Amino acid sequence: MWQKLKKSLKKWQGTLIITPCIAGLVIAGSNIGVFRILEWVTLDQLFRIRPQEAIDKRIVIVTIDEPDIQYVKQWPMSDRVMAKMIRNIKAQQPRAIAIDIYRDLPVEPGHAELVKEFQNTPNFIGIEKVAGKPVAPPPILAKQSQVAANDLLLDTDGKIRRGIILLGKPDQSLAQGLGVKLALTYLEKAGIELKSINADKQIYGLGKAKFVPLSSNDGQYNEADMGGYQVLINYRGGLESFPHISMTDVLENRIPANFIRDRLVLVGAKAPSLNDNYSTPYNSNLFFPTELVPGVVVHANLTSQILSAAIDGRPMMRATLKPLNWFLIIFWSGYSATLGAIYIKKRWLTIGGLLLAVVIIFSSAYIAFIGGWLIPVFTPLLTVISALIIGLVQVLWKNLMLSYGQLEDYAHNLEIKVQERTAELAEANEEINILNEKLKGDNLRMSAELDIIRRMQQMILPKPEELEAIEGLDIAGFMEAADEVGGDYYDVLHTDGVVTLGIGDVTGHGLESGLLMLMTQTAVRLLKEIRESDSVRFFDTLNRTICKNVQRMNSEKNLTLVILNYAQGQISISGQHEETIIIRKGGQIELIDTMDLGFPIGLDDDITDFISDITLELQPGDGVVLYTDGITEAKDINKNQYGLEPLCEIISHNWHKSASEIKDAVILDVRRHIGKQKVFDDITLLVFKRQEEVSES
Repeated sequence: MWQKLKKSLKKWQGTLIITPCIAGLVIAGSNIGVFRILEWVTLDQLFRIRPQEAIDKRIVIVTIDEPDIQYVKQWPMSDRVMAKMIRNIKAQQPRAIAIDIYRDLPVEPGHAELVKEFQNTPNFIGIEKVAGKPVAPPPILAKQSQVAANDLLLDTDGKIRRGIILLGKPDQSLAQGLGVKLALTYLEKAGIELKSINADKQIYGLGKAKFVPLSSNDGQYNEADMGGYQVLINYRGGLESFPHISMTDVLENRIPANFIRDRLVLVGAKAPSLNDNYSTPYNSNLFFPTELVPGVVVHANLTSQILSAAIDGRPMMRATLKPLNWFLIIFWSGYSATLGAIYIKKRWLTIGGLLLAVVIIFSSAYIAFIGGWLIPVFTPLLTVISALIIGLVQVLWKNLMLSYGQLEDYAHNLEIKVQERTAELAEANEEINILNEKLKGDNLRMSAELDIIRRMQQMILPKPEELEAIEGLDIAGFMEAADEVGGDYYDVLHTDGVVTLGIGDVTGHGLESGLLMLMTQTAVRLLKEIRESDSVRFFDTLNRTICKNVQRMNSEKNLTLVILNYAQGQISISGQHEETIIIRKGGQIELIDTMDLGFPIGLDDDITDFISDITLELQPGDGVVLYTDGITEAKDINKNQYGLEPLCEIISHNWHKSASEIKDAVILDVRRHIGKQKVFDDITLLVFKRQEEVSES
């Protein structure tokens, strides 16, 4: 048992060392704040990708922008202007009014008028600044306990993620945050009051909401960040998430009917010149800059969060405890180190495991976020990647050392092995020399046989003098094999006034293709000599002959073949091959598709159902061009094919010339297209032209 355990520990020794080392480094870095900004920025993206929330119509924001400042013609606005704004808002009977503008000193004219409005508006809330450099509230509002702290908490990266519930003052009293005081005022009229759940831990209930203070043991925060009663802000959105109206519209009393009635009204600056705009999680866009969020909107978000939690049960935002975060880091460190250890033997399992870890980390963080919890994303990802890389390096180094040891073992026996191998090679070399001599003889014999076939092919092609002897017609042919023995076929036969043109293309090249070409030429000639004129019987007899020979050869060769018979100005076409090109006297091109006129020869022993023919009239000056796919599919150095269209163009352009000149023009243009590229297929061309009649003068 002990030996088995010892063996397992040795096998996983690297993983057992890597897991605590990587986890310890990441936990230490997290505790001293090395990763806190990166973690915050990663979690900020969750605010951006979650579904858009509905507008909170319980809160109305009155914005003060640059045009509003120009409208009142001074800043700070006079007390008279502020008094008028309060009166216009108060006319629609809101639940509470808060102006996020300091008023510790009078701003004449109209101070007495403003004080009177303060005295006559019991649901008005003024502001004071408690932390840092304090700013006193309006004295009359302080006396009436209608004051809240508008302090905002900035994280070390300058973003606001926390909100103030309560803040201690130098006189040992407590000041409520502005957002909290507004929310409590609203809820008080709805009969919802704050209740203590655990006074020692400062946990309170408010309707459906449960308030748990943020502590230095939560998330990425530490003792230096604490002060007062803080919570994480579960943002609803920016200014667009609340009904809003400009201060100018309020002063001119252009407020829509019931726009403010029974709602909380927050007045605050939006103008960039007033420097009351801040970064929030919505400003953590990684690709393009975004507008800062006005401070009044931050307060509105905290108010909305409390109202939604207390009335609607919307989750408050909390961060997971640090011990849980440490546990996740330790787990992912061990998980990833294990993946690295098995990479050599199970590579795809390692890759799949890595992808699974990333998916789990992101999806679990998103699901928890929707439920009101912030769990770390960056540090687990960093742990997974770091442990995997170190695990891979450790395994590769271990295998390298093992290989080095094996190489040392091989080195001890290398000299003996070299001597043994040298003797084996000498013996094998002697056998190879004997085989080479034998192969030379076989190659010479094979080359001679192929040369005989190639010469036979050239010998049975129609001679120029045969073609010239056919009266009234101008015929020229060309064939060039890609290999020593080609698989293309063409022939011109003249029997009893009927001129027969044939062209075909055997699959492949080499000896078998060359033999099949010779068989086809012989069979076609024989059928013409016995005066077989019916196209169905002609092709049926030819096909059966070729098919049986191919079967005897144990070959899979076949060929396409088209036969044209011309007599007295009419030409019939039968058999399946490339498109037949008909050229009229002026160079006009007609293409005849032969797909339905036949079937490949030698592929099946009965093709009678596929044989058909068509007959065309050829006037003097008209003609036919036949070709194999070695022309249309000829490729240049960029593998672009020559094509049928250029072939038709060159034929049409040169049709006024002789058949031989037309043939030469086509071949020259094809060679120009091919260039230095190797020729991969046989090239065959047959030009048939009815001579024009010469009138006697």
